[in-house]
Amino acid sequence: MLAPNVNETTGTSLQEFTQLIVDLLSLGQTVYQQIHLVCEDLCQEVMRATQGSARLFLPYRSSSTGQPDPFPTSVSFPVQYRNRTYGKLDIAPDPERPAYPALPLSVAQLLANTCSSLLYSLELTALIEGQSQRLDAQVPAHLTKREREVLELICRGNDQQAIAAQLSIAPATVDTHRKRIGEKLGVHSERDIPLAAFRAGLFSILDESFTVTDAPPTRED
Repeated sequence: MLAPNVNETTGTSLQEFTQLIVDLLSLGQTVYQQIHLVCEDLCQEVMRATQGSARLFLPYRSSSTGQPDPFPTSVSFPVQYRNRTYGKLDIAPDPERPAYPALPLSVAQLLANTCSSLLYSLELTALIEGQSQRLDAQVPAHLTKREREVLELICRGNDQQAIAAQLSIAPATVDTHRKRIGEKLGVHSERDIPLAAFRAGLFSILDESFTVTDAPPTRED
């Protein structure tokens, strides 16, 4: 069986597909470079802030820059967040008391936890930014009040049944709103709605002022 022609299935030329792949690879490389630049700054800042008493060691960083400089280590703390391990925080011996670390253990643990959170946030931000970049940049059409409520609940992880229950409307009505929201945001997949809404400035996880209206359904429903 012959493979279908690209033009016959999608209306998109092979050249356009090739350009899309090139653009995605370029975007990935840009995000990758940005992450590594920030990680480099973080490693340097840890060394500077502790006056050389601590070193943030990230394995992938050392593999790209060659062998790391020797660092006398009294104790090490894992730099990890949830199920992700980024590296370790090495603490040098105290110059005046070599048997003890140069930083109190509680301070070193707090520093390791802070680095872990920063690296996870950086990775998550880069992931969201990379996913958002593949969406078409467009000014979304006006959303009705009910559509904004449905959008907010979608972005907060509620499924169709939960949204219907909270808004006291039928699940089929929720699905209709979801499709209209997707059309107005220029996306076709429900999983892309939160990204498109975030990129358009229509949603922020930090905004806790959202409340579901108690008004009875209107024609917008």
